[in-house]
Amino acid sequence: MPRPHCCAPAHHWGLRATLAGVIACGIGALLCTTQYVVLPGAMKLDWSQMPWALGLLAIVGGIGVGVCVGGSTLLVARRGAGIGGLTLAGALGGTIAGLAPGLLGIAGFGSLDAPYAGTANILSSILAGAIAFVALWSPQLTGHHHRQSWLGLLGRSTLASIISLGAFGMMAWSVVRGLDLVPRFETMAATANAMGLLPFSLLVGAGLGLVGGAAIGAACGLVVHIRPGAPA
Repeated sequence: MPRPHCCAPAHHWGLRATLAGVIACGIGALLCTTQYVVLPGAMKLDWSQMPWALGLLAIVGGIGVGVCVGGSTLLVARRGAGIGGLTLAGALGGTIAGLAPGLLGIAGFGSLDAPYAGTANILSSILAGAIAFVALWSPQLTGHHHRQSWLGLLGRSTLASIISLGAFGMMAWSVVRGLDLVPRFETMAATANAMGLLPFSLLVGAGLGLVGGAAIGAACGLVVHIRPGAPA
């Protein structure tokens, strides 16, 4: 299969990647917050300060995802890498990108006296953010982004993200179940107390970043290499 024509101009990629990351993280944060406010006890937080905190989380996370995941996938795409190469690049970039938002999101929000956001809420928000980033960033990995329908691109990005995140999620779930490490709030709280909230936050942020980055890289690879009418 011939290599796709590549890529985003060298002097523009950082801005585009950062913008895609901030928008994606903003969408995820907005969805997570919308689902969070209906939880019992959520309104006892000082919501006058929360928009600033959530905005900072979206910006810091977006810059990390854009620069690290976007930059690593762009680098290997320029070398003609396939889906496997983009997956590995996304995993490496995601591991680094997950440190700062893990610290802010887990150590920062985790230190508050407030209800747990819920695993389903967190995972669905990550999925929404990943879909948005794949849709915004994957066209920059080829020279065909001006010829694509945004509706078609969004559809392929959504499908690719669900397949990719679903596959990586199932794999991670199988591993943690096999090792009897199913994450429960009580277990996570005990682990955080035992090892310290700061190290725990960095560890979890890096782990989620690795899995999420790998899934984003794989999804970008699916969008880039499996296009309607693309030559085999």
